[in-house]
Amino acid sequence: MKLIVNKKLLKKICCLTTLSTLSLTITGCDDKEIGTNSDISYDVIDTYNDELENGITQEIDVPNENFKLIVDYKCQLQENQKWTITDDKNINMEIKTSGVTNEKVYIDNIHTDTTICSYYSSVNGILQDSMDDRIHNSLMEGFSISDSNSYVGINHIEGQNETFIKGSVYGFSTYISGTVDEERFLESDYLEQGVYANKISSVIDLIIDNGDEKTFVSVPSEVQVSVWPYVKFNDSELNGSNDIYYKYYYLDDDNEMTYEELSKEEYSKHVKKLTKKK
Repeated sequence: MKLIVNKKLLKKICCLTTLSTLSLTITGCDDKEIGTNSDISYDVIDTYNDELENGITQEIDVPNENFKLIVDYKCQLQENQKWTITDDKNINMEIKTSGVTNEKVYIDNIHTDTTICSYYSSVNGILQDSMDDRIHNSLMEGFSISDSNSYVGINHIEGQNETFIKGSVYGFSTYISGTVDEERFLESDYLEQGVYANKISSVIDLIIDNGDEKTFVSVPSEVQVSVWPYVKFNDSELNGSNDIYYKYYYLDDDNEMTYEELSKEEYSKHVKKLTKKK
C-alpha cells in the first residue's frame, strides 16, 4: 500500500466569495463565543477534491515500540453523495503495522467517537455517534495485524439519533428554549451554527506479544471530514415557480456565518471554481 502522509490544515471554506450574488448575514446581534481550539490542525479529508474517494493515510508512532501504525481512512459514499451532517454516512478504517520484527500485534479494541466541529463553542464538540469494535469470540486474542495483514472496519455514522438531537437542542439554545424535545434539525441549521466538519477520533488498544511478555498500549488517531457547505432549496412557497436555488455557507472576515444565494447555473460555476481553487 502506498503511503500518503497528509498533514495539511483544514482551510476555511470562505476562500471564494467573489460571485455577484448578495451576501446575507444569518446571525443575530448577540456576540458568539469562538471555539478556543477551532484553529487546531488535523489531517483532513477534503470535500472538494479526490480525497473523499482516495482517502488519506496516517503513520503513527506506537508508544515505547520501534514500529508504527499505518491508518488509512476512506469515505464510502454513493455516487454523487456529499458528506453532510444530517445524512448517514460510512468511513472505512484500515490499520496495519510498519516495522514489526518478531512481535505479534493484536487490536484489542477500537473506540471511535464522531463529533461535529464548529467555529462557535455552543455546538462545537457535540457527540454525533460512537462505535466500539473488538473480537467477537473468546477463541482469539484480538484482531491480528502485521506489516502485510490489515484490520479493515467500517464506521457507520448516523445522521441524527436521540443523543445527537438532544445535544443539538442544548447547543442551539440561543433560539430554542423550554424543555428538551426531540426535533430533527435541518442541514442549514448546523451550517448556520458554524459547523464545518466532522471529527472522527479513535483510540486503538493494542496487545503486543514479545514472546516473553505482553504489553498493552493505546494509540490515538484523529481525522476531520469537511462538510459540504451548499444546501438546496425550492422556492415554490414564495412564487409557485418551483425554482431551485442554493445557499453557500461560509465564515466571513468578522467571524460571522453568512451565506450567498446561488441559482442553479451559479451553483455549478461556484462549485467548479471553488474545487479548482482548492
